[in-house]
Amino acid sequence: MTLELKHFDARLNQWIYTDDNKTNSQSILTEKLNNTLLEFYFPDKEFSFGHSDEYSTAEELKNHPNGQILLLSTKTRLLYGDKECLETIQRICPDSKDRGAYGSIFIGACKNAVHEKLNILVVDDSTDNRGENGGILSNDLAYKLVGDCYGQISTQLYDKLTLRESQQDKSYRVIQHRFGWREGNGEDTTEYRFGKGTLRPYRLDEIKYADSNNKAKIDIVLPVSSFKGTDKDRPKGPTKPQIKPGLYQQNIWLAEKAQSQQGQMSISQLLASFPHGLKDFVEELEVQAQRLASIQDDPRNVAAYYCERYGKRKESLSQNKLKTSDIINQETDVKNLGTNDDLDTDEELDDESTKDDLFMYKLIKADLLGHQQLLETEKVKQELSRFVQSEWRDIAIGKTLTFDRAMIIPSKELKNGEICVPWLDEQEKILNFRSPFLNSNGLCVSNNKYVEDRVAPDGKSLQGIIVVNDEDHKRIQARITELEAQGINVDFIDPAETESERQARDYDGDCIGVVRASLYPNLTAEAERRNLPQNAYSPTVKLKKQSFYDPTDGSQPPFEKIAIHMSDSISVGIINNQVTALEALESEIEVLNTYGTLEQKAEYLEQVSSHYQSLFEQEHGEKPKPIRAEYKPFMQSVVALAENPNRTPDIIQQAMDVNRLMYREMIGEGCYQNQIAVDLFKSAKKPEMDKIRENSRYLYRDVNYIKDKKSSSVYLSTGITPKGYSPVELLISQTNKYFQESQLESRPIVQFKDLFKGVEFTPQQKLAAIAAKYEFDQKFNAAVRVSRRRETESGPSAIVQTDSGTQLEITNLTRYGHPLIWKAQTLNIRLDEIKFTNSERPHKLLTVAQINGEIGEDKKPAYRNLGTVSQQSVTDHNLKSGMTMQGAKLLELKPE
Repeated sequence: MTLELKHFDARLNQWIYTDDNKTNSQSILTEKLNNTLLEFYFPDKEFSFGHSDEYSTAEELKNHPNGQILLLSTKTRLLYGDKECLETIQRICPDSKDRGAYGSIFIGACKNAVHEKLNILVVDDSTDNRGENGGILSNDLAYKLVGDCYGQISTQLYDKLTLRESQQDKSYRVIQHRFGWREGNGEDTTEYRFGKGTLRPYRLDEIKYADSNNKAKIDIVLPVSSFKGTDKDRPKGPTKPQIKPGLYQQNIWLAEKAQSQQGQMSISQLLASFPHGLKDFVEELEVQAQRLASIQDDPRNVAAYYCERYGKRKESLSQNKLKTSDIINQETDVKNLGTNDDLDTDEELDDESTKDDLFMYKLIKADLLGHQQLLETEKVKQELSRFVQSEWRDIAIGKTLTFDRAMIIPSKELKNGEICVPWLDEQEKILNFRSPFLNSNGLCVSNNKYVEDRVAPDGKSLQGIIVVNDEDHKRIQARITELEAQGINVDFIDPAETESERQARDYDGDCIGVVRASLYPNLTAEAERRNLPQNAYSPTVKLKKQSFYDPTDGSQPPFEKIAIHMSDSISVGIINNQVTALEALESEIEVLNTYGTLEQKAEYLEQVSSHYQSLFEQEHGEKPKPIRAEYKPFMQSVVALAENPNRTPDIIQQAMDVNRLMYREMIGEGCYQNQIAVDLFKSAKKPEMDKIRENSRYLYRDVNYIKDKKSSSVYLSTGITPKGYSPVELLISQTNKYFQESQLESRPIVQFKDLFKGVEFTPQQKLAAIAAKYEFDQKFNAAVRVSRRRETESGPSAIVQTDSGTQLEITNLTRYGHPLIWKAQTLNIRLDEIKFTNSERPHKLLTVAQINGEIGEDKKPAYRNLGTVSQQSVTDHNLKSGMTMQGAKLLELKPE
């Protein structure tokens, strides 16, 4: 089952082509998706993908070149189909929120799928009705088989779905799955059901039934939480209530999305929060920097290191979320066109160019084992230089430090504070965290305990899994009550947050990173200390998902409006980066307290106090900027202590402690807003970005490495410049001591001609090779230009022609938001100088335009900022600030 979906630009209402031939339908950017739930529901329909960005409007999302309408979305990925599909979509997802929240379930490609009649035991996995399953199994047994989106699959069905018998590796693994059934497909009277989760292979044919006379066959056990798409929040009552526990015989479409595998997870996210834990890693990173410095100018040594690192990276990539999308007509990962560069989860080591990387890896490895000549070709030199640059950056920010990673499943045998990592020794203390990591609450220190849930049907350990506790407060309190009733002294309490809450765990494919705590004693001690009740951050409140229903009449807004709300992938990155900056500044105080001199502490206090005094002055400026009441008392206290004429070391310490308390309050608020932002594509509630923007004013300095590490030029000739004493900045300073610009060189291509001695070819073959090289060079150079442009230009561009015939390209149109450009006919243009430029915004000329003769309220021609002039146009036509062009025509609007 394969869908082919064409891509179009929703704003411009035109197909996206991979070349300049707009009349050739074969040139439209097209994507193949295999084994999707969407195709199961609509087997003979055609669909397409629309592109949007942060400037898109709901009205623009109504556009489509062939008249299709918006059906589903997943963040900025918009699925369009025929109008006749809408009724079915609305029956599948009567709550319009779910058309965006669960769009990925429908359009996510899967590895394998079956469609057949199966016996499905649905179990209530909630604490209130734990294990209710219609009396087929005892409630206690059924409850042990499920968790949040976690269930069981019979070995027979597992073998069939995963094609296990045809696989070389026959080890058992947990399946990440998708499922759905249609109206009239079985005993469930509701028209449509769909969902997702994980399934553990289990011998369901040997299970103990509640009634020995009623041993109905069970193929899969699904928790109620795996079923999505109800409208339980509808003001007038649900039209599609949640499924009831019990045994159902259904014709079900069941697909394998991915399997659990062990890999590696970078821990660089943790470092900002644990200044004392840094001592465990400093020496290791210094050794890495020394090694890189010693080999970076020798292509053979760099190549050997490249192959070593790539081998480890391949292991990590195997656990990355499945990417089976097959892009035709263009070598690009369409799935990542809308990714948010600001969000630094470090969760998954970059997989955007896996195919190209694999080719280069094979080429370099083969050359190392052979004549070692290709290492000095320009292509390989560029790849090795890029590798050296990324290694310097990753060493500097600690991204080369990793824990083991695997998929988590729950066990009722484990209590809060316990974990089961099958490949580590029992009774070991285990450091573990889940990405994205926000604050120190998320790093748990758990005791390793082996449980039956880790065991596969063949008696061996399941591969690629970690078993965790999912004990909630009710179960902890019940355990305490039971022990006290038995007269046993209870030496633990119900914590403010369970480990599941601290890491926001669910079991639909989430992974965590783990390592033996004994390897990192300082990090372990700091994690334990920081998570004592008196030291931990306040729990982050997780709000209930909000639907878009009008409470008065139960109506819902157009889905285009909901999709725009859910497409916000920027807010979470901004908030996440602010929280990271605040944690870095809080840790900086701890570093100064522990290692700083009195002079360094005094200088720090002067900088902070001076910043707060400038904020006080801004409250009374021409445009007053009031300070939020929550934080102003902290600032006033810091300034008062700093201005004390008898400023003793104790007073300096007091001021630093007050500042730290303010940062902790701001971190708490940031984590709360971040949780709302993370749920934007599932909920109607929005984060309060005005508060986040206001809070950014209160930071006494810019924690620049958070942004600088993403620069394409960092660690080419210069490294990141640290501006303070936060943990990562200390690592950067250490790395910079060893960094030097790499001196790898390539040789002219003609010097490699002896490699082909004795190779005979005809003149026709030579001409064909020259033609192929010419075509490749053209496409490669075009791809490089596009790649470079995307770093500084986003959204559509406009091609305008002046009355003299000169064609100009005007870019970054959406940034400036001139409303008339999309229907422009004539433009009167003035070129203004852009005075402040940087590597991200290098353009020097701004286009200011009057479009279609627009007249302002002052009865004069209305000139508005339109966009930047492309650097290619500036060079080609020697454009200068102050130039004007009257009567220019809009020739074309080009998609990004």
